[in-house]
Amino acid sequence: MASDSNMDREMILADFQACTGIDNIAEAITLLELNNWDLLAAINGVIPQENGILQSNFSSEATQTAPYGPHNQPEATAPMPSAPPSSASASASATASSSSSPPSSSTPAFCPVQPSRQIVERQSRMLNFHVEYRQRSIEVVLEEASTVGDIKTILETELQVPVSKMQLKGWKSGDVSDSTVLRSLHLPKNNSLYVLTPDIAPSASTSQSSSAQQGLSNQNYLLVISHREAQRDYSLNFPASKTIQEVKRNVSDLTNIPVRHQQWDGWPASASDDSRKLLAIYLHNDESVLSNVFCSQMMCADSIVSYLSQNFITWAWDVTKEANKARLLTMCTRHFGSVVAQTIRTYKTDQFPLLLIVMGKRTSNEVLNVIQGNTTVDELMMRLMGAMEIFTAQQQEDIKDEDEREARELVKREQDEAYRLSLEADRKKREAQEREEAEQVRQEQIRKEQEEEREAIRLSLEQALPPEPKEEGAEPISKLRIRTPSGEFLERRFLGSCKLQVLFDFVASKGYPSDEFKLLTTFPRRNITQIDPAWSLLEAKLFPQETLFLEAKE
Repeated sequence: MASDSNMDREMILADFQACTGIDNIAEAITLLELNNWDLLAAINGVIPQENGILQSNFSSEATQTAPYGPHNQPEATAPMPSAPPSSASASASATASSSSSPPSSSTPAFCPVQPSRQIVERQSRMLNFHVEYRQRSIEVVLEEASTVGDIKTILETELQVPVSKMQLKGWKSGDVSDSTVLRSLHLPKNNSLYVLTPDIAPSASTSQSSSAQQGLSNQNYLLVISHREAQRDYSLNFPASKTIQEVKRNVSDLTNIPVRHQQWDGWPASASDDSRKLLAIYLHNDESVLSNVFCSQMMCADSIVSYLSQNFITWAWDVTKEANKARLLTMCTRHFGSVVAQTIRTYKTDQFPLLLIVMGKRTSNEVLNVIQGNTTVDELMMRLMGAMEIFTAQQQEDIKDEDEREARELVKREQDEAYRLSLEADRKKREAQEREEAEQVRQEQIRKEQEEEREAIRLSLEQALPPEPKEEGAEPISKLRIRTPSGEFLERRFLGSCKLQVLFDFVASKGYPSDEFKLLTTFPRRNITQIDPAWSLLEAKLFPQETLFLEAKE
């Protein structure tokens, strides 16, 4: 199933192969790219004429279907792949598409063109949009020269919803702006879109219906969805007919998180969005005598229709025309792989119709079964059931592999977390050690600075002391003996008229400052450091001699 944005190029590729007979898709694409996907120029490059312009005799039928022609002839509408049918009954209607298929290689694809080699301008295509909004469906038809904003303007009139409150989703090329021209999106003729209005609550009438069954299916549910990584909540209204897969797609539009990467919790235990199914591709060919019988008796049997609807995604394609077959092979190669395309090439016309059962296996696809038109209902059912058994077994194997992979990932995550925690613990331990070492250095620096300051003060006091008087002098002399906390004695003579401050400075010059140590007499016990420093030794009764001792202050 080709993407919508590439549909025009696939049509050009099919027409180019039909006109030139080039079966090699890669070669055809290369030639078209060399001519900037100008179909006429590419064909003239492969089939040059005398005047450099493609010449051909044109039948009346070819004139009606040619995509280019003189006098602004409208562009022909090439067949587009229909949406995958939900049941096998849709597969049987594939014959209807044969009438709208592009011309085969035997039919001329172009009108005669004047030697000026000027491509005639095409008329603007009309695009159909099927837009869903809650319980309503609106059909919008616009020229491809219109913009996305033009669609919203029409919807505003129909839905009575302001354009500013409207989010138009479903574009294959991602988010688009209101000014985007539809032609630039390379859209197919038929498109499906849907409108989101998160800021507008649904009216009460939307959940009512004429019967209980319809009322249940039309009921709206308010889902409060928490996006934990972005720390944001969304309040969205969904009808009961919406599936979990559709809810996830809508949330993907809001959060830009792909569906396959979303991890949800909070759903009921019975809820499941498991949409993995086998793909059944029905290939129809009008030239096969078995087509009518296969469609009417096999694909319309109730048992076959029911089984296909429940277990398969069924898609149909008409390969009667060679151009249609070329487009199919291109799409299969691109989306399913070369194995599926090569399988289709091996079957001849009289072996059609075919029902291919395709299964996705990890990153590739494989053809489980090819059911030809010459089968019976019972045989068809048996082969479908056999494919389902293989698919179920493969699913179980994939689930087992996925569980094992998740278990390995869990172990790896746990190991990585343990390693991270170990590194974190080592880092914290190292930082704590560095802080401790830095604190020790800082304390050592403070201690050294304090010692240097004390030493400077001590030297200053020592230099400022008056000289020690001699024993035999005219003035009275006091001889003091001071015991230090370490048991040593400091002895010195002072004049009786000397102030106590000189005594305190002498003691401080020996490393015992008065703010840390107190000077005491033996008996009676007195604290000399509490006496006024301006007193003399005689006034303090420290004459003619006295024994003192130093004691650290608490």
